[in-house]
Amino acid sequence: MATTVITIVAVLLIAMFCGAPVQASLGFAALVGILGFMGETHIVRFGAVAFTQATSANQMIAPLFILMAEFLARGGIAADIYDVISHALKRIKGGLALATTLASTVFAALCGSSVATAATLGRISIGSMIAKGYRKDFATGVVAAGGTLGIMIPPSMTFVLYGIITETSIAKLLIAGILPGIMLSAMFCISIIIRCKINPSLYDGSEAEKNREEDEKNETLNEMVTTAKRAEAEGFSRRKILTTIPAGILIAIVLITLYTGVATPTESAGYGAVGALIIVIALRRLTFTLMKDTVAAAVRTTCMMLFMAIMGLTLSYVVSYLGIAQGLATLIVETGTGRWTVMILLFILWLILGCLMDPGSMVVLTIPFVFSTLNELGFDPIWVGVCACLMTEVGMITPPVGLNLFVIGNVTGVKLAQVIRGSFPFVVVLLLGLVILCFFPQIALYLPSRM
Repeated sequence: MATTVITIVAVLLIAMFCGAPVQASLGFAALVGILGFMGETHIVRFGAVAFTQATSANQMIAPLFILMAEFLARGGIAADIYDVISHALKRIKGGLALATTLASTVFAALCGSSVATAATLGRISIGSMIAKGYRKDFATGVVAAGGTLGIMIPPSMTFVLYGIITETSIAKLLIAGILPGIMLSAMFCISIIIRCKINPSLYDGSEAEKNREEDEKNETLNEMVTTAKRAEAEGFSRRKILTTIPAGILIAIVLITLYTGVATPTESAGYGAVGALIIVIALRRLTFTLMKDTVAAAVRTTCMMLFMAIMGLTLSYVVSYLGIAQGLATLIVETGTGRWTVMILLFILWLILGCLMDPGSMVVLTIPFVFSTLNELGFDPIWVGVCACLMTEVGMITPPVGLNLFVIGNVTGVKLAQVIRGSFPFVVVLLLGLVILCFFPQIALYLPSRM
């Protein structure tokens, strides 16, 4: 078994380091495993998995939720949500940072994507915070961290991918992310309040003069600040509150139909997509360009996820057929290694991989090898999925490949080193959240158990 594992893992890593896409690397590793250890007759598994996934109703969940997110982001709903929350918190110290975190929480429930949440809220909120004298590293760090909530709070695309690969209930996985997502959002807010209390220079503008010369060279940031000041001068419109109400109703419809079982996850996603389209039309914000870009984005992302699922499931078949997962579980039991030691080592592996690849790749790369072993050791698959999503959140704001860091840097023109420095305290908060989930797994398991 050792030779088999070493060969498959080596092929997978070599393919990735050669620059092959993750989907191709997974498929190539599965192909080597089939030809080298199973026999060429098993190649038909590729076709069987591809047909099953391409005709599965579960594959409609992702594009429908992506359509929902794109309509609302491009329709300006996220901007309205931020304006309403920031207006309500404007008298609180660090209120804009809190408003950004809360707006990220709400938009995450409409979006399901960490990068989309960070990019959308980044364009909206960072200019406002800089204009009010917030330090650039603090402002960008708040947005980068808030964006990670899109991975945990439903509709999460990472949960959908995990559910497809492990054949775990997608509805229960999505619902399982609600309480941990709220907990992490609350922890972000508490950390912001504490840091602003300890260090007022984060938000009171005391360092604004030091950065003035540097800011003048940053045309992107200057434009964002100018736009934010102009928007503030125009005043807060109470009509914006009315535009956010339909979005809140839409979130409630999606989550309630999922939780009560009134609709399947696919049907709930359909309600979300149609509801988002109706909202944008009602607000008279639908254009041909918006429709075209939304559909194109949904197609691109769906194709990527579909091929990743096909290759990941085929590799899972190889690992299962060769008895790798079961053998690993038996080896762990016989050597007396504690189940939590295994889980902690997996957390460390996820932390390392999160620094090197995107969330979907990280999950698909590791779950086929470890899922059966974790089941044998008695870990709940839904809890494992929540922990995996939390570790992908960490990976989104850790260098060198933290996607949210690059997104914020590109959106604002702020130096990457400053974005990383501002995001690091929130990495600590996320890891603390992981510890809490380990001690209190019912935070993730309570709502699914009541479905």
